[in-house]
Amino acid sequence: MPKAFFLKRIRKTQFFIYFSQKTMIEQITHKNMRKFLFFIFLIGFCTSIFGQYTDIINSNQPGNSQSAYALGKKVLQFEGGLWVENRKHTHTHTNMFISGLNYTVRYGYFSNKLEFMLQGALIYDYTQQNRFITTTQSHFGFYNHTLGAKYLIYNPYFENKPNLYSWKANHSFNWNNMIPAVAIYAGVNAFPNERYFYSGIAPFSPKVVLALQSHPSPRTALIGNIIANRFTTQYPEWGYVLTLTHNLDNGRFSIFAESEGIQSQWYSDHIIRLGGAYLFTKDIQVNIDLGASWKDTPSRYIALLGFSYRIDKYDKFLPQEKK
Repeated sequence: MPKAFFLKRIRKTQFFIYFSQKTMIEQITHKNMRKFLFFIFLIGFCTSIFGQYTDIINSNQPGNSQSAYALGKKVLQFEGGLWVENRKHTHTHTNMFISGLNYTVRYGYFSNKLEFMLQGALIYDYTQQNRFITTTQSHFGFYNHTLGAKYLIYNPYFENKPNLYSWKANHSFNWNNMIPAVAIYAGVNAFPNERYFYSGIAPFSPKVVLALQSHPSPRTALIGNIIANRFTTQYPEWGYVLTLTHNLDNGRFSIFAESEGIQSQWYSDHIIRLGGAYLFTKDIQVNIDLGASWKDTPSRYIALLGFSYRIDKYDKFLPQEKK
């Protein structure tokens, strides 16, 4: 599900925890000190357990950015999309028509802050080159695979208490909401296809992503990724992805806008994407992305239909109440 869908539920849980803590503090006496300390420990444990898991699917789609938050322990998720693309290069006089399948498998393991991720793409292209004569060729195969893990290293928490003396304070923008959650991703690229990169590219190379996520408002998520890719190879790549997602009032539709930049000696680009997503059930989401590049070496026009599905076994590892 888009990254902004679940924040409202988390805040309701946090408000309930705050209210419960306040009520217990007012009633505490020396005689029930032990019970009180045990209650505080239990609240802290529950807060850590439910801090990342959400009861609605949390997909990295739409867009190409990574959320800072993990799925939750024992949650398996599939994300993918069918896409078509046209690339036209003015210098090489080539026109490439591409169709393909993106796929991502994510799994939360050991901790609510940790997830493992496999990403890949299967691609078909038909290419025309128009110089003195027109030549054509086609190719079908894998594009690249990346296997890695992401860990949430910082998760901000703020109690947005109402100000009983100031209407302005209650309705002004809270800059604390811009403080992001921070996660680090580390992975390995495996067997990239030279046709879509360059001759002699290393079969294995590292990829590191710094993922930042803040929520300016309850229905809005701002995600930033800073990317270092193949930085041990001949042509290291540096990039960023900035995604803004907004959940509409009906709760099922969301819209997004995204800017992605890539910089290296062999290829540089800037891509803008727009689109939306729809939540069918708490475990199923579909999305549509449209994208275009700013330059003509090559120019790129992209359309994608995405799908996300979650298998949620999160409650299986929680203590069950005896009957």
